[in-house]
Amino acid sequence: MHAFLRGGLALFALFAMAVPAAAQAQQAGKTPPAIIVVVDSQRIFREAAALKSVRQQIDQYRASLKPEIEKQEDSLRKEDQELAKQRSILTPEAFEQKRQAFQGKVVTLQKQIQDHQTNIEKAFNAAREQVSREVVEILKDMSKARGFNMVLDRAHVQVMIEPVEITQDVLKALDQRLPTVKAALPARK
Repeated sequence: MHAFLRGGLALFALFAMAVPAAAQAQQAGKTPPAIIVVVDSQRIFREAAALKSVRQQIDQYRASLKPEIEKQEDSLRKEDQELAKQRSILTPEAFEQKRQAFQGKVVTLQKQIQDHQTNIEKAFNAAREQVSREVVEILKDMSKARGFNMVLDRAHVQVMIEPVEITQDVLKALDQRLPTVKAALPARK
């Protein structure tokens, strides 16, 4: 699940924050000086209350699936053992037919498990995208208030001389503006 946390908010490096002073300078034909701040996107995605709530929802969803999946796996194990016992008494054709039917059940269960995982990943990615959009809005608001016009992700910064890192401020604003996100997980039957 945490694999999709990598990369984080690197997209913010793509957003040059358009502050009024920069826009005026560009209109006057001048290139404004870069006023850069740094955010640690991995920390934001790790510590944001909204994504913590999503992880909790996903853990609960997985826990609700576990008994059903274990029951189906147990049933398949028993069926496999019974099939092994029947191998010597069934004709090769009858055994092959039962083996294929069993394999079909195994494939169906594997597909269900994969579908659950896909749904979980989609739900998390949608929630993460919602958080990312909110972070971009927070950064735009902060850029107007603080006068910076570029945001770099800490993971992409090689050397910082007097770094201006605003991660904690972004996290604080994010947790206030978006304390939770509802994960769009499929309804349980």
